[in-house]
Amino acid sequence: MHRLLSRRGFLFGAGVLAGGFATAGLLPLFRRDRSMERLAPGHVLTVLGGRDESDGQQRHALIELWNAHYGRTHPAQLVEVSSNADLAYSTMLSTAQAGDARVDVYNLDIPWVPLFAEEGFVRELDGIERAGFLAAPWRAGVWNGALHALPFNSDVGLLYYNADLLEEYYRLTGSTPEPDLLPAAWPELAEFAGTVAGRLADVRTPDRPAVEAGITLQLSDYEGFTVGVWEALQSAGAVSLDHAGYPVLGDGVGEALARMASGLGTAVLEDSLAFDEQGSLAAFVAGRTVFLRHWPRALRVLRGMDAAGFRVGVARLPGAVLGGQSLAVSSASRYPVAAQRLVEFLTNERSQQVLFERGGFASSRWAPYDDPSASWAPGAEEAGEDSSVVVPSPDDAKRVLADALDTAPTRPRLLHYAVFSETFRAHVRPVLTGDRDPDPDRLARAVEAAVDGRIV
Repeated sequence: MHRLLSRRGFLFGAGVLAGGFATAGLLPLFRRDRSMERLAPGHVLTVLGGRDESDGQQRHALIELWNAHYGRTHPAQLVEVSSNADLAYSTMLSTAQAGDARVDVYNLDIPWVPLFAEEGFVRELDGIERAGFLAAPWRAGVWNGALHALPFNSDVGLLYYNADLLEEYYRLTGSTPEPDLLPAAWPELAEFAGTVAGRLADVRTPDRPAVEAGITLQLSDYEGFTVGVWEALQSAGAVSLDHAGYPVLGDGVGEALARMASGLGTAVLEDSLAFDEQGSLAAFVAGRTVFLRHWPRALRVLRGMDAAGFRVGVARLPGAVLGGQSLAVSSASRYPVAAQRLVEFLTNERSQQVLFERGGFASSRWAPYDDPSASWAPGAEEAGEDSSVVVPSPDDAKRVLADALDTAPTRPRLLHYAVFSETFRAHVRPVLTGDRDPDPDRLARAVEAAVDGRIV
């Protein structure tokens, strides 16, 4: 069992923050062998990253917390570039290549860490303890055996389900759920989702439309497509990673892609090809599908003030890969010691609890998961006594999330991950749209070139 974090002195607002200064564990930042550098007049420690999509902009709130205590001598700011991962990547990469000393910390999507570390754009972090961090998010910041980034907020795909629709399916078929309720591999899940949707397709009620398909994904032409399809193929045993983190395409990749393409419209909602996170969530809330693949923050929406009009369950997603962002100190920073202290502050237990409880982000540390009073999302609606489909309680949902994060595999760990992702989409999307038959050999050649940064 991981050490339980006491709630005493928990930081909620600027007024309480100062009083909780000592109990929050922040004072040790100054008890180091190296003192933070003195900032030149007018200089500000700058964190460059994508859009803050936490509830209530909790990343900004943490920067304000830092400034409440250290702002007189070491003020900090968070600069957002874009909510689109591809645009954020290009902006941060060009900034790093230019050696811009005005940026002290990069908030990197985890697939970008290898390139930034290998090219020397970010510094190695020293004196950081591994204890308290979840295993997979911690490993994502390690490159060539050295720690280059600390996990800020973590992400992992989860499987959400409409418990009321599942209940209706079992009532209509006269069957009962399996003990584990949902299949543990993507091919079986897709088949089950299609079966449920097919049985409910002609069932209409005044307050919802007929079910159109089993599951909705994020399959628009962006990074979400790479993640969603890679998860499905990985769960089907069609792709994997070698010991170095390079992608390996198995013999069954063509068959798996063909099966996925044939399932569009039945197992997978065809409109998923145009969906990002927002579009897929809206389709699920509207009752168009029984299942949804989404990130952890979706549960707060589905069970929150504007909750879906049905009971929402959450389970581990077959093949789910690790997501999230990690903080790395820029090699061009004029204040590397202060920048690392800021990184440590933003990733300490209290900061992670703020992001988890108030922001809805998955914590990269164990503390909030082990704290019985730490709330991630509202509780589940109670089912009737004769209900056969049970949805996880808040505590059970937290455990689902923590276990999924702690063991999640990464996406391919490549210096040229952006090229790989673009290549993968360019060759796989036409298969799912029906414009091209699967060609495993052609895909393999393209992926092999992309690993080296070449586009074929």
